[in-house]
Amino acid sequence: MNQSIYLVGSLVNHRRRRILEDILSAQAVENQLPDTGLCILLGSDFQQADESEQKYYCNWTREPGRTLLLIPPFETEKLSIPCEWEIIRHSGAKTQRSQPLLQALSPEIRYQLQGKLQTATEIGGAWEDLSINTGYYRKHPHSGIFAITCLPLWSLAVIDLETELKTWLEKLHSIAGRVAQVVPPVEKLFQPQSEHFTVMLHLLTEHFNDAATALTALQKSAIFSIDSKTAQSHLADLQSQGLVEGAELTENGKETLRNSPYFAYAEALATKL
Repeated sequence: MNQSIYLVGSLVNHRRRRILEDILSAQAVENQLPDTGLCILLGSDFQQADESEQKYYCNWTREPGRTLLLIPPFETEKLSIPCEWEIIRHSGAKTQRSQPLLQALSPEIRYQLQGKLQTATEIGGAWEDLSINTGYYRKHPHSGIFAITCLPLWSLAVIDLETELKTWLEKLHSIAGRVAQVVPPVEKLFQPQSEHFTVMLHLLTEHFNDAATALTALQKSAIFSIDSKTAQSHLADLQSQGLVEGAELTENGKETLRNSPYFAYAEALATKL
C-alpha cells in the first residue's frame, strides 16, 4: 500500500499484531492519531472505551484520507457511535471463490455486522447469505471513514495471501478519499511601478548619506512630487528587492532603470549609471 498503516490501542502490544506488522509493515501509534492513514483498532477496545474516546476516534475520520478500521474480537452489543450498529454471533459464512482472502478467513468468522452502516461491497463486504462482514460510516461524501470488519485480519491464514490482504485494505482505504494537495502560491515577480521609479530617479540627483536624508530631500524636491508615506513605502520595497541599498541604487537597481522607459530621465539627471 502507498498509504501508511498504523496499529492503535491495545493492539500495539497484543500478540495478534505480529501478522499485521510482518505483512503490512504496520506502525504502532500509542498517543495521538496520525494526520492521514489507515488505523487499525481492536473492536473490543472501541466498545469498552468511554464516550469521549469513542467520539475522538469518530471525529478523527471526518477528514479525507483517514480510515479507522475495527477488527475482531468484538463484544456482542449495540452501539450508537458514530451511528447505530451491532455485533451479533455468526458462523458458516460463504463467499465467492474469486475472493481468496475471504475464502481463507470464512471458517474463522465468529461475528456479523448489523446497523445503519454502508456495506463495503467493493471488497466483498457481504457473504452469499447477505449477512454483512464489513461496513463503514462516513460523515459526508468527502470525509474519511469509520469502518468495521468481522474478518480476523490477524489470522495465520493470511500469511500466504499478502497481496490479497494489501489490495483489500487499499480498496477499503480508497473510500476515505484523497487529501487535497496544497499548491503553494506562485510568488509574483516584483514589478516596479511609476512611483518606484520616481524614488529611484530621485536617488540619482545627488549623494544621500542615508535613507532618511533622501526621503526628507524628496519632500523638498523641485523635480519630483510624491506623498511622504508612499515614498517611504516604495523605498522599502526597493530595498527589500535588492534594487536599493541604504540610499544608493545597487547594480541590479541600475540595470532595472536602464531597461525601463524612465532611463532617458535618468540620463538627464545624473551620470551614475
